[in-house]
Amino acid sequence: MPNLIVTADDCGLTDAINQKTYDLHQAGYISAASVMTNYPAHQHALALFRNCPELDLGIHLSLTDGHPVTGHEGHHPHLLNEDFSFRGNLSLYLRSHFFSAGATRWILNELDAQMRRFTEAGLRPRHISTHHHFHTIPLLRRIVRELAREYAVDWVRAHDFRASVSAHNIFLRRQRRRERDRFFMPDYVAAVQACMSLSVGEFCKRISRLSGTVEIVVHPAPRQDPDFPTDWHYGTAPRHAETQFLIKAVERLREMGIVSAPVR
Repeated sequence: MPNLIVTADDCGLTDAINQKTYDLHQAGYISAASVMTNYPAHQHALALFRNCPELDLGIHLSLTDGHPVTGHEGHHPHLLNEDFSFRGNLSLYLRSHFFSAGATRWILNELDAQMRRFTEAGLRPRHISTHHHFHTIPLLRRIVRELAREYAVDWVRAHDFRASVSAHNIFLRRQRRRERDRFFMPDYVAAVQACMSLSVGEFCKRISRLSGTVEIVVHPAPRQDPDFPTDWHYGTAPRHAETQFLIKAVERLREMGIVSAPVR
């Protein structure tokens, strides 16, 4: 029987997403929240969540959406657009093979600055996840490991795509860990977004067959969010659908005896 972590991603993107995550946590459906500190609503998120002692609060590092918190001094054109916003995830994955030493230093400084925004609010990030899963890239994974050690986080999201529970992954295997890492890494990650083509029953059945720790990841959203960024390709409607799927899945997992009420 698996141990579950249920994480809300993209907190800090809008106040409405923060509030929906808070409501889901209070109702027992969410056990962790991952906050993007390069969006203004991160301040609302940290203020809202700081009074939730049972919420596993961490950071959602970003290099593919929004703007850098370090500004654009010394920026690299292959990392930022002309308006100094981050290039998309496809660009990051393609260009990562050609990062210069200067670009690598800039990335480290930027991600460290995102971490400091969290700690300057008087909070310790208990975990690290990355937007668009960029720590699957070996160079960036080394930076994330360095930050995890420096900030003494408890755990880092699994990075191996083969450890991802999805509708189409036929090569599913447990995330491999390094003994010298001081942080924990869940054995599997199950993104609701990648499982929406499954029925709730089939999703729960796949989760129940696993052993070890499984992180279920959801992008919560209300039905409408007027502050949601217009340049994001994954909008409010599919996020709201994810939210409804998660609620049904957690209820089913409770019936199966996989999780208690509330999720912990």
